[in-house]
Amino acid sequence: MGSSKNFDPGDKYMTTQELMKFLNLSRSKIWLLVKNEGLPAFKIGGDYRYRHSEVVEWLEKYRVDNGN
Repeated sequence: MGSSKNFDPGDKYMTTQELMKFLNLSRSKIWLLVKNEGLPAFKIGGDYRYRHSEVVEWLEKYRVDNGN
């Protein structure tokens, strides 16, 4: 559920609420992506955090190549 990247204090860590706004997705859809699609997340207590750079990297595997 995440990569083996080391801690980067310069990277932005988002809450689920921030990620919902960033991706324009519901909370339940975010959790499904974490559970079923490998969206990288940290679980701290009952809260999740998402490293911005890892989310962007994860999104790249879903890029649609339109042949250009």
